[in-house]
Amino acid sequence: MAEPTLPECVDLLERLAAQQLDLNDQLLTLTRRLGEEHALYQERLAWHDEMLTRMQQTLDAIKDMLDRGNGRS
Repeated sequence: MAEPTLPECVDLLERLAAQQLDLNDQLLTLTRRLGEEHALYQERLAWHDEMLTRMQQTLDAIKDMLDRGNGRS
């Protein structure tokens, strides 16, 4: 198998460099999207935590009322 000529090597390097730039752009896009998805997940998690806290407080208040005999039987 013959070795590639200098112009062939330069052409190959240029194509590889272009591919690398394209891959870098794709990686940046993916990283940005993952960051956005993570932020959205964090917001939803915080909302769910807040709702669970409120539900627990409501449940505790109901239990307290029942313990004091203020609930209806």
